[in-house]
Amino acid sequence: MKLNKEIKNQIDQYFENIESKELYDIAVGKYGFVEIIDFEIDSQTFEKVSQSYYCPNSDNALDTNEMDSLLLAA
Repeated sequence: MKLNKEIKNQIDQYFENIESKELYDIAVGKYGFVEIIDFEIDSQTFEKVSQSYYCPNSDNALDTNEMDSLLLAA
C-alpha cells in the first residue's frame, strides 16, 4: 500500500506523541496481544549480539548500459 504524504505525516505524528505504556495498553487491551511473563532469566548467561553483514556468493549486478541485460515487465 502506498501512502500519501499527509497520511504518512499523521502516522509519524501519532507514534512521536504516544507513550510506550499507552501503546502497550492499546496493544494488549484493544488488539488482544498476549503478555508472556512466565520465564526466568536469573543466573543465565547471554551472548553479546554482534553486527553481521549479508555477503552474496555471486555477483547479481546488472549492466544498465545494455538494454538486453535489463528485465522488462509488462
